[in-house]
Amino acid sequence: MHMRRLALAVPLLAGTWAACSSDAASTPDDPVRDAGPDVAVPAPAVDAGLDCTKDLSADGVHRHLACTGLYASLADKTVTDGVRPYKPAEEFWSDGAQKQRWLWLPPGTKIDTTNGDEWTFPAGTKAWKEFVLGGKRIETRHYVKLDDGTWKHTTYRWNADESDATRKDIGEKIAGLGPDGGTYEVPASGACDDCHRGRTDQLLGIEAVNLGLPGATGLTLDGLAASGLLTTAPARTTLAFPGDATARAALGFLHTNCGGCHNGNPDAKARTRAHFLVRPSELTGTEAVTDLELYRDAWCKDGHLTEDDGTTYKYIRGGAPERSIASVLSGFRVPEGEDPDDRQMPPVVTRAVDVAGHDALDAWIRTLPPCP
Repeated sequence: MHMRRLALAVPLLAGTWAACSSDAASTPDDPVRDAGPDVAVPAPAVDAGLDCTKDLSADGVHRHLACTGLYASLADKTVTDGVRPYKPAEEFWSDGAQKQRWLWLPPGTKIDTTNGDEWTFPAGTKAWKEFVLGGKRIETRHYVKLDDGTWKHTTYRWNADESDATRKDIGEKIAGLGPDGGTYEVPASGACDDCHRGRTDQLLGIEAVNLGLPGATGLTLDGLAASGLLTTAPARTTLAFPGDATARAALGFLHTNCGGCHNGNPDAKARTRAHFLVRPSELTGTEAVTDLELYRDAWCKDGHLTEDDGTTYKYIRGGAPERSIASVLSGFRVPEGEDPDDRQMPPVVTRAVDVAGHDALDAWIRTLPPCP
């Protein structure tokens, strides 16, 4: 590993990712407001014991998960009718947590897919993602799109008996819950923004590629189209990455774990670096791996870090994962207590390496031709 030189090279760039690790201010004492007509919501849990009309914080986000409309019954975790489960084909690495996801669209609305590469969701859209570790619900993250088109989000932390989950914006580090026995991190609200703002309308995973690939379940691309929930039906509702199984595994890892920041959108945090997002318009069924922007931007292209001998790392150096930024950063985690900045990938809310994903990436890099 060339981590000694890497560690020395990073401080000049640390500011790039510093915002990912800063805690957002907690909002338990924020003023509340009545739930107005600007946010259409499914019915809140009937057994929550809460006055949900008084539970909405000033920023438009509820204090209790029970009031967000996910559950018809919080006690037995019955999901509200019309709240639809989905699972993307490739999942963002979350330190081994098992996840469930749901999407709710206001009745009569559709996802604007005029630009098939960047979906736009209707006002009132709600999304939830639940994280389970050791058989226990730990957190549920929630995004809601307000009537003015802005997104608001928070994380709800479950109590020990899973009878309630309350808003927690400052984050939390929980010892012993990580896959290697280390720390599991519940993100501060600000830590989510840098990745989610890399897409035009902020939701990650609910997009054509990850809902159209084999392995997606629940609300798939085909299901969305068949249900009339897309304004423009895609030409193809079943997608596939090009290449063999080794290539497809690596492309899925890069697209999902790196593409949210490494893309050309104006607000993407790593827009000036290699782009790892695979756009659905690229997946025509006849393309080769070498046709993808991901490959053209990364293979044998100079990166932003230097190796021990002073030469420049390539984002992907064919045949040499140990000299590829994508591999080095995905296979490294900063020591406990330090900010990840851009010494690891993903740069936030992960303290353990995704061994399977990292190994899949390395296996693919080894098959690539060496750099000229």
